[in-house]
Amino acid sequence: MSSHDQLTMFRRSDPGHKYLESTVRSATPARLRLMLIERSIDVAGNLSANWRQGKALGENEWSLWLLDLLTELLNGVASSRVESERQVCQTVSDLYVFLIQHLIAAEAASRADAIDEIRLVLNIEAQTWALVCANERSPLSSKAPAANSATSSAFNIQV
Repeated sequence: MSSHDQLTMFRRSDPGHKYLESTVRSATPARLRLMLIERSIDVAGNLSANWRQGKALGENEWSLWLLDLLTELLNGVASSRVESERQVCQTVSDLYVFLIQHLIAAEAASRADAIDEIRLVLNIEAQTWALVCANERSPLSSKAPAANSATSSAFNIQV
């Protein structure tokens, strides 16, 4: 049995796995996006720390995982027929393309500082999505659907 298979078995037998699975199944699309961003921040932190310690320099499991997460975040941005929403979508897409390119460039020299820059951008993104999630739970959000509609349709979420 490979170490990957062992890790998968461990994760499935871990009691926290059932909690995480339940959380994912019941989360709103905005909350799922926030969870992806938060996981990206964690993975970027591990990648940066490993490179600073001289472990697994260059392309490795952590950098590939971060690439997968950033790609998933990019794929979550949809286009829109509304011009203002389309501009927001393009800007956000450009941001994730930039982060992916920054990651790939950082791998060439194992630049932990570049990964820290990615984390900084992702932290700002997480704060933004935390506010979106907070607005979902707010009683005021149901009274003001227009305030959330651009964010909702631009990112394939329904608030």
